[in-house]
Amino acid sequence: MALPMNTAQRPGLSEYEIHVWRFPLIAARQEITSLRHWLSDDELSIASRICSHAERDKRVVAWGRLRFILSRYLHCAAEEIEIVRSRFGRPEIATPAHAGIQFNLSHSGSLGLVAVSRHAVGIDIERIDGGVPVDRLAQRFFTPGEADRLQRQHEGQRIEAFYRTWVLKEAHLKAHGARVPSGLSQCEILLEGDGARLSRSDFESPVGNVLIEIPVSKGYCAAVAALQQQADISVLDL
Repeated sequence: MALPMNTAQRPGLSEYEIHVWRFPLIAARQEITSLRHWLSDDELSIASRICSHAERDKRVVAWGRLRFILSRYLHCAAEEIEIVRSRFGRPEIATPAHAGIQFNLSHSGSLGLVAVSRHAVGIDIERIDGGVPVDRLAQRFFTPGEADRLQRQHEGQRIEAFYRTWVLKEAHLKAHGARVPSGLSQCEILLEGDGARLSRSDFESPVGNVLIEIPVSKGYCAAVAALQQQADISVLDL
């Protein structure tokens, strides 16, 4: 099975480039069946334990499309890629050896994102749920400063501010291989108008931290982080 791409079939990736791939998690039954053939036994076992049929299909689509994207950079068949987890839980490419790229996957609702870089990278996307008790969650997981600033937000902006902060923090933690949600209070995000910045982090990076929000569909928030000095980000649709 060949999935369509709106870029070259074998994309290049320079030293400071980060490619962010956006894709839907909804697929025809025939495609889902084909994508399952690309997954490892462990991935199939994990998917089989998801009770909801629709959510199980979304997991298969996310992992299958991840493998398709990686195969374009690695110049190999999607089913030949072996993905393992480091002792910190970060997914890594074991086969082919010396791949030279790193990646991260996130999915929520009906959308998925994959980030590909030459450096450690993390990505997060969250569907905004207006019923979530954001003040209580911020008190539990955010720093005191973040929780206080969120509380002072106008009620109509508070939910989006919570999700923007969350995805920025989670992307940063994933780039460092740190655990979520336990590590969320170990870094602090400042939302500044339409932008955001990392104001404090307990995780050291001698080469620097990149943290950028990613444009996604209305009703979602997303961000990408990487351990590198600078970043040239391309957002691509699969």
